[in-house]
Amino acid sequence: MDNYINFLNNISGKVLLGCDGFVDEVYQIVDVRQSLTEFTAMDNLKEFGELITKRADGGVGLEIVPKRRCSGGFTPNTGRVAAFLGLKPTLTGLYGKNTIDSAFEEFTENCNLISLGDPALTIVFEFDDGKILMSALKSVANLTWTEFTKFFGEEKLTELFANTDILGLGYWSLTPDFDNFLMGFISQYEDGKAPKRMFFDFADIKKKSNESFMESLALLKQFNEKIPMTISLNEHEGAELFSRFDMEWIEEPAQVASGLTTLRQEIGINELVVHTPHFAAASNAFDGEAHAMQEMQTNVIRTAGAGDTFNGGYLCASLGELSVKERLAIANAATAFFVTHATAPTREELIAQIEKASDK
Repeated sequence: MDNYINFLNNISGKVLLGCDGFVDEVYQIVDVRQSLTEFTAMDNLKEFGELITKRADGGVGLEIVPKRRCSGGFTPNTGRVAAFLGLKPTLTGLYGKNTIDSAFEEFTENCNLISLGDPALTIVFEFDDGKILMSALKSVANLTWTEFTKFFGEEKLTELFANTDILGLGYWSLTPDFDNFLMGFISQYEDGKAPKRMFFDFADIKKKSNESFMESLALLKQFNEKIPMTISLNEHEGAELFSRFDMEWIEEPAQVASGLTTLRQEIGINELVVHTPHFAAASNAFDGEAHAMQEMQTNVIRTAGAGDTFNGGYLCASLGELSVKERLAIANAATAFFVTHATAPTREELIAQIEKASDK
C-alpha cells in the first residue's frame, strides 16, 4: 500500500479536459406499483430488454419516476475524480450559456470551469446492472474547433493549454467535429512542452462508420510520438474494437490484456485500456500488460458515470510513476467508491477503498 499512499498524498499536475457537457435526467421504470407512494422498480436491464422484445408487435406502456437531475458527459464525470483529489482540473465544455446550470454547481469551486454554451440533454433509465442513455446532441454537435478557438482567442488559447500534464478528450462518437478538436489540441504543442499523456474515451464505437473510425485512429498514430496516447473503453466498446480488427473477444482478463497488446501495436499508439464490471486490463508500450479484478459492489446506488469515474481514476494515476497494475487498481477503487456513494472519493477515501480491494 505504500506506493498508493505516497502517490495519492503527493499527487499533483495540471489536467485539462474537453469538450462536452450534458445534463442527465435520470429515471427509474416502475415494475409494480403497490400504492400512490410505493412501487417496485424494474432493476434488471436484461429483463427490460426481454420485455421490449416480447411486445415488439404491439406497444409498451411504462411509468417512469424521476430519480435525479445531474451533470453528465466526459468532462464533468471524469474531471470529478481529479477535483476530489485536489487537482482543480480545467474543464472546457457546455455548462450554461449565461449562467452555470445548477447540475454543474458542484464543479464551480473545485474546478476551473469554462463554459462555452448550454449543455446537451441525456435521458437516462437506470437499473441495478446497467443503464440506457439517450442524448439530444444539438448543443454538442454545434460545438466545433473553430467556435472553440473564437471563444478564447489566440492569447487565452495558448494560456489554456500551457504546462498541461494530462490532456483528455471525449466523446468521439458524440462529437461530430472530434477529429478537428484532436488536431487543434495537438497543434497547441508544436513549439511548446507537450503533455505527459493524452487520454480518450471514444464512447459508442458502433455509431461511427469503419472508415471514420480508422481515420481517427490514424490521427492518433500520427501524433503518438509527440504525445503518448491512451484509449479507454468499456467491455462493449472493447468487444467492438476487437471485431473491427477481426479479433475474437473473450472476456477473460489475461486474454483481453494480450489482445490489447496486439491491437495497440496494430493501431500504433502507446496505451489501450478496457474496464468491465468484473476486471480492468491494459497494455502499455513501455510498461507491458496487466489486469486487476474488480469486486462486485453491494448497495449500488448509481451506475451512470461509473465508466467515466474509472477513466478519471486512471487518468489521475497516470500523473505519477505507478505501474500499470497500480493504475488499474486506483481506477477500480474510484469506480467502486462512486457506484456505492454516487460521488468521487477524496484522497483518504480512495486509499481506504484500495485497502479493501483483494487485487491491487
